[in-house]
Amino acid sequence: MASGQFFSQRFSYGLHAMAYIATKPAGELTTLPELAAWMTTIWPSSSDTYLSNVVQRMARGRLLRSHRGIAGGYSLGRPADKISVRDLVELLEGIETDRCSLSLDDECPIVSNCSIRRKMSKLEEAFLASLAGLTLDELAKDIRATPQKTKAKT
Repeated sequence: MASGQFFSQRFSYGLHAMAYIATKPAGELTTLPELAAWMTTIWPSSSDTYLSNVVQRMARGRLLRSHRGIAGGYSLGRPADKISVRDLVELLEGIETDRCSLSLDDECPIVSNCSIRRKMSKLEEAFLASLAGLTLDELAKDIRATPQKTKAKT
C-alpha cells in the first residue's frame, strides 16, 4: 500500500494548494488560474474544476480567505504556522474517532467491550497528533512556487 492511499485526492489537492498559497508573502493573493497553472506542473492531468471545488470548500471552512473583485484571489485564513495538517484533514476528510471504523454497520454492537477498537483508536489518535504537529509553514518551505525552467535543446 502506498502512503498516499491514506488520504483522498481531495486532500491531496487541498494540501498542495494550501502549501503553495503559504509560499506567498503576507498580503499577496493567489488567483485560482495561477494556482491551477502551478498544479499542472505537479500533475499535468489535474482538474481545474475539482481544484476550484476544493478551494471553495477550504474557504467555507475558513482555512482560506476569499477576496472578491478584479484583483481578488485567496489568502490563508490564518498564519501558516497556525494551520496544521490535521486542520486540513478534519475539514476535507472528516474525523470520527468515536466511531468504529471496523464495523460494517453504522453502530458497533460491542463498542464498549472491543479490545481491537480500543487499540485502533489509540493508533488513530497518535496519527492525528502527529498530523497536528506538522504545520503548513513547514510544508511550504519545500515548495517550488515557480516551475523549474527546462534547458533549451541545442
